[in-house]
Amino acid sequence: MKKSLLMMIACITIFSYSPVKAETVTKNDLYLREDLILNFLFPLIDKEIKRQLGEPKQFYCSNILNIRKLEQGSYFFDVTVQVIIFEGAHKPPNDLVTITFSNSNYKPWRAIEFKTKRLKPNEVDKCREPI
Repeated sequence: MKKSLLMMIACITIFSYSPVKAETVTKNDLYLREDLILNFLFPLIDKEIKRQLGEPKQFYCSNILNIRKLEQGSYFFDVTVQVIIFEGAHKPPNDLVTITFSNSNYKPWRAIEFKTKRLKPNEVDKCREPI
């Protein structure tokens, strides 16, 4: 009886001190994932802006607006990103560019939608928040 009691206390002690951590995703984790995806898409964003606007443009305030898995169990996605393009040293005019990329049907990543919108001065300071 004493031996069983000691074994039970030992088990309870061991399991009560085991470092069990709840899986949590912090905002920092989300930003890191977003930055990794944006880093991957950077050349495609740059190329599509040049193709659509006829010349290369500098951009900043990159955000991912949406990631949509096209088919359960596949690796086909649509990814919509937003950037702000500018002239000179981050000076107006500033345009909001929204591009949707897709890798559907075993094709390489490509732009499937491109939109621009002229921004008002008060809309430019909202980095990390979709506009």
